[in-house]
Amino acid sequence: MKFLEYRSKMDVWNDIYKPDLIGSEGGTIIADEEYKESCRITLERCERYDAITCGVYGSMMHTTFCDKSHSQEVFDNMKRDLQEFIDKDTTAEEEDIFYEEFTSKY
Repeated sequence: MKFLEYRSKMDVWNDIYKPDLIGSEGGTIIADEEYKESCRITLERCERYDAITCGVYGSMMHTTFCDKSHSQEVFDNMKRDLQEFIDKDTTAEEEDIFYEEFTSKY
């Protein structure tokens, strides 16, 4: 996939970032996005690490911690996985499997 095609697919996320907010892990929020009013992902810069918190509304919430040098890559990968999941028709069992695999992966 070409870079521009990749970016255009990721750009369907709505930027809901508001400056100077503190995240759930006590860091400064540096990115906050929502997809199809179904899920949200937030990247926050903490003192010693970055925290990425995401959730599928009404079903799952997960926070992962990573080195500041890799946080943007992890953030983008999590967005991609969440977007693919939201865009699929799934059964309750498939949703449970996704949540288990997603939280194990990240």
